[in-house]
Amino acid sequence: MRVRTMAVLAALITLVAVGSATAQAPDLESYAVSHLFALPTATTARLFGMGGIVSCIPDDGFGNPAFAGTLQSSHATGRFSSTRFSSGLKLSTEQYSVAAPLVAGRKGLQITGLRMDSTAGSPVGMSDAPAVGFQEWDMAIHYGQRLNDRWSAGISVSPVFHSATDFALPAPVGSIAHLRSTADQGYRLGVLCQIDERTRAGAVYDKYHETVAASGPAFGGHPVEVGFSSETMILGVSYQLNYRLLGALEWQQVSARGAGTKTGDSGFRCGLETIVNDACAVRIGTNDGAWSLGVGYEKGRWAVDYAWLDDWNDDFVGSAFGGSDTHQLELTYSW
Repeated sequence: MRVRTMAVLAALITLVAVGSATAQAPDLESYAVSHLFALPTATTARLFGMGGIVSCIPDDGFGNPAFAGTLQSSHATGRFSSTRFSSGLKLSTEQYSVAAPLVAGRKGLQITGLRMDSTAGSPVGMSDAPAVGFQEWDMAIHYGQRLNDRWSAGISVSPVFHSATDFALPAPVGSIAHLRSTADQGYRLGVLCQIDERTRAGAVYDKYHETVAASGPAFGGHPVEVGFSSETMILGVSYQLNYRLLGALEWQQVSARGAGTKTGDSGFRCGLETIVNDACAVRIGTNDGAWSLGVGYEKGRWAVDYAWLDDWNDDFVGSAFGGSDTHQLELTYSW
């Protein structure tokens, strides 16, 4: 959902590495790197296996709040994700969600919580640069309602949305900069249209404003505080080619403003899912050129899904932290 250019992170790292006593406000955007792998970009392991689709395929732990209006039963989901970069940085994420219909097939609610942590890693090609570590902890509440036989809409708010970035040099120096972000206000809107029995279209719009506070020797010992806002638009369509084959195509546009700067990017993702038998499914997808694979198994009330992603968000983090492998495992119980 919210993406910042990694050039900003590289600029801050360079400033810190040479012992700069002052930092310009735009450099604080480096805090947002964690968002690329946390709740703002989260979907399910099944859909990550299909390239990371968000808007137009119903699944347990959905990202489009409009799907809450289509819930027929309740479910609880836990997803565990690990992303390891060639630079040594490793991100570990836990995501949990519980969803239940308020009126079956008409109104529903989902609550999602996420926590991301990391081991520290230095940027590639900068051996004397400080090690960087990320954290994020979030909660989102999705409410959705069916408007008629074809249309559903939903809204999501995040009463808890915090992230942190730490820069540290080897002992005895230790921590030299700490960035912490809190979302002051924000929301997500979702719309879903059942075009016909096989075709579904969806849209998601996101807008947030955050305050980033920075402290530490790299900022001359004086706290710095700056505000940033971000917007995301996601449009997607899925098509059930036949009983065993589901395809989807999605476009995303992201932008960020703050401290006199504006950044943005757009791209496509697409995926396929084939049903092998009544219990097993295989998936493949691409996210702006990065490949993903997935498998799923469902038996009774339980479902297990696995996804692998190659160089996730490489356009933004590859130049700083190198290539990456991401593995996700998800367990769902329905009742």
